[in-house]
Amino acid sequence: VLCSWTDYSCAIDIWSIGCILAELQTRKPFFPGHNTQNQLDMIIELLGSPDDQELMKIPNDKCRKFIKSLPTNKGKLLTEALPEMAPDAQDLLRKMLRWDPDSRMSVQEAIQHKYLDKLHCPEDEPVREALDTTDFEFERRKINVPALREEIFREALSYHPTLAEQYKKEMVEKGDPHDINSFRLLVPGENQYSSDEESGDD
Repeated sequence: VLCSWTDYSCAIDIWSIGCILAELQTRKPFFPGHNTQNQLDMIIELLGSPDDQELMKIPNDKCRKFIKSLPTNKGKLLTEALPEMAPDAQDLLRKMLRWDPDSRMSVQEAIQHKYLDKLHCPEDEPVREALDTTDFEFERRKINVPALREEIFREALSYHPTLAEQYKKEMVEKGDPHDINSFRLLVPGENQYSSDEESGDD
């Protein structure tokens, strides 16, 4: 997300789980940056600078150039960064926190890791079909703040079907139906929001 990826996979959740695992150990935010640049600095300090192959996978040109402009950092060993963490937990964390999303371990691999052996219960780990991505269409579109507010409001209304139907009718009667598909698709690497978002312009 910090590097403006527009297409996500389960790898983003694996990164989040890795951060949570570290935070359970330290009892504080793992990468408590106060802005994007500061947070990237913290990640590089721990993981080291991404190599050329990892760098080329970052879709945002500006972000890629910024990271490349920083001094090369070899990173830290987790034994140094988290000395109190159990070796198996460090191994799990190391495989979750990797620059390249494709090289992070999968959920299936994680649940079978030695550190989670006592929690792994194959007969009680149901899986489901992927969620309907139309619910997240707004993430693929160049939207403005009013549109985002409308999406949040409609999400809240989905828990109140009667009110949702009433609201939908009112919007049709006013000739003001909301359609997220009317916003253009983001170009690869493009930020979803811009300085014109407050004005409602696209």
